[in-house]
Amino acid sequence: MRHRFSILLLLSPVLACSRGEVRPESTSTPQRIASRTVLSDEILWALGEDVQARVVGLSPMVDDPRYSGVAERWPASVPRLGRNPEELLATGAELVILASFSEAEYREAIRDHAQLLVLDDFSGFAAYLANVEQIGQAVGARPESIAAVRQRFVDRRSALEAKRAPAAEWPSVVAWDYGHVPGLATSFDDAARTAGFRNLASEHGLAGHQRLDTEQLIAWDPQWLVIGCGEQSCEHARTMLSEQPGFEHLRAVRDDHVITIEAPWLASIGEGMLELSAGMQAALEADRE
Repeated sequence: MRHRFSILLLLSPVLACSRGEVRPESTSTPQRIASRTVLSDEILWALGEDVQARVVGLSPMVDDPRYSGVAERWPASVPRLGRNPEELLATGAELVILASFSEAEYREAIRDHAQLLVLDDFSGFAAYLANVEQIGQAVGARPESIAAVRQRFVDRRSALEAKRAPAAEWPSVVAWDYGHVPGLATSFDDAARTAGFRNLASEHGLAGHQRLDTEQLIAWDPQWLVIGCGEQSCEHARTMLSEQPGFEHLRAVRDDHVITIEAPWLASIGEGMLELSAGMQAALEADRE
């Protein structure tokens, strides 16, 4: 999808920051919880029915399959909250989960009316596990529920890593989105290593999501390319890539080593990051057969 990573820049910072904060302090279990991020929509769902029953508001993109890993799962009776803070205040939410990049005006409007959990690290696998713990504790989820969500991720990651070739044999890869690539401290970087690839953007010292000229991509000449399908078919996305000027010189294109990833996995900062890893690894295994 065009500008997939540029959209991700708006939705989720890629460099690690300090841990999120909860304010004001509260020791009681919130009975009315509102989510303002896709990540918290996903984690609240994963924490089970006890938590789900206390959710009174969800992010406006929770049902958008381009971004959400729980699209159409939450019942329609739970309000989807737009940009008007009055919608949130009407829910009587006691705890609101939002991100450090949320609009300052929105945060200011609700600051004195609810406890705020501000998430500010979306840099990969470790950040996701920390966010699960942080959200789980803030909403008063059962410890075993938090542990189960974390362990499911850890176990699946371990299973994928166990299937990798030795590191010396990992091929090079770049995730390409019309001039943007993810480097160090991104979910793609973790996903690539888990699948058994070397992320060339990281090896060249790029951090976060950065612009990259086509000429530089051709000079790097990665063995594999990863692209998102977006709203079009994956075959169409592959054709559009191959038709870009200069891309016929890339060995990844010549060798049919272009991996197409369905939405929302390429931009996921939640459990869906492992769907990206699995898709990349499956393509690599198929090529070796």
